[in-house]
Amino acid sequence: MTAYSYGKWPKYKVLVKSRRLIPHLPKTLIMGHKNFSKLLDKFKKIIIKPSGGSGGKGVIQVTSLGKGIYMVHDGRFMKRIVGREAAYSFVHARTKSTTHIVQKKIPLAQVNGRPFDLRVVLQKSTNSSWHITGKLAKIAGPGYIITNTARSKGKVVPLSSAIHASTISDPSLHQINKKIDHISNRAVQCLNNHYPKLRIVGLDIGLDSNGKVWIIEANFAPSKSLFLRLKDKTMYKRILSYARMKLK
Repeated sequence: MTAYSYGKWPKYKVLVKSRRLIPHLPKTLIMGHKNFSKLLDKFKKIIIKPSGGSGGKGVIQVTSLGKGIYMVHDGRFMKRIVGREAAYSFVHARTKSTTHIVQKKIPLAQVNGRPFDLRVVLQKSTNSSWHITGKLAKIAGPGYIITNTARSKGKVVPLSSAIHASTISDPSLHQINKKIDHISNRAVQCLNNHYPKLRIVGLDIGLDSNGKVWIIEANFAPSKSLFLRLKDKTMYKRILSYARMKLK
């Protein structure tokens, strides 16, 4: 495995090969003028982020408001721009130094007006089979579109708490959990086929207001400390236990 293969774009290309996963992946392309316009025309709201970035750094949202007016959201900074070319030039100036991707913005479900997503951790056990060892919800801080808690000053809560307090129209925890498990296991098997030395994967999973599961991205070095912030330390201890296992 080469270093460049760990980026968001290579991982997306692996996952999108699975017909079962395609409906759960936001349409993603390499950032450029043509693809920026193509996805903006189709979805009206897009996300641009560095392929090799982490921690929510460099994530920009662009929304088409109609009549050639665009809203650019970068961190807590928001700018209203007139004209497609001006909007692209503004974003391009911030993204041209490294490879970026542009993708459909998932309309994440919210808790108290703030978007949230999930972190699902999967790890290999001693017999090299994969197991879900942790799940939690990350709620964005005020004014932010990203859920990275360090960058947006958001918070971590149990999955059940977020779903029950959310805007999801039919918040059946059992059914949502089943869907999350199914999609997560399918995703990690696809990734493992391409990256056979993996031992841990942290999936950022989005839920929209209909409870549909979306794979936002996969992280091969997910933060274990997120789970330490939960009152119940069971998942944190389980993740550490799996990390210490010797594989056959």
